[in-house]
Amino acid sequence: MNTPYLPNEQYFLVRWSDLETAWRMLAAPDKQAQIEDTLQTLQTLDKNAGSEKAIFTMVAATAWLTDVGVDSSDG
Repeated sequence: MNTPYLPNEQYFLVRWSDLETAWRMLAAPDKQAQIEDTLQTLQTLDKNAGSEKAIFTMVAATAWLTDVGVDSSDG
């Protein structure tokens, strides 16, 4: 969804390619293969449900992609 930039409002702007790059750097090794599908899902959500829902999903997806899990021996 493309909306005009209004200088009196606050925005969080990120290119899809930059988000993908960040995810590739930060994602857990076992989730690297799921980055492309996650990004495509997020792009679809942004187009269909709007940016507000997409941003929350982006944060959740980032947490999920970077979660390496907790080993029970870690205490």
